[in-house]
Amino acid sequence: MDKDPKIQFNQMVERSLEQANRNLSGTKGVVSVRLSQEEIDIIDQLVFLELAKNRSDATAMLIREGIRAHHTLLNEIGEYTAELERVKAKIQQSIRRSGLATRLQSDHGSESVRKGEESDETDDRSNS
Repeated sequence: MDKDPKIQFNQMVERSLEQANRNLSGTKGVVSVRLSQEEIDIIDQLVFLELAKNRSDATAMLIREGIRAHHTLLNEIGEYTAELERVKAKIQQSIRRSGLATRLQSDHGSESVRKGEESDETDDRSNS
């Protein structure tokens, strides 16, 4: 049985406001985002209706609700990311043990020096 969308929206807003109040002291940072005019208009409506104090609170409320709605997927992504980090660390450790990273870095440094020498030679020829 589907609920009235207005009731669902009001419940979402209430939950988000409660969560925002609980998290107020736990705010950790600021994130700047670029939004379309349509998205800004929606955020401004929430502020106009006094469902949020300002654009920042309205945006945070919508982000929290999106995270809550997709928590299962986001947890799965977190598990995969942790697995990828472990694999990446193993690969980096193997490369360091093999000495390949040191050789690549020294080769890259030599190329930079050679490119610089070529530029000097070109400059010398153009000055003649």
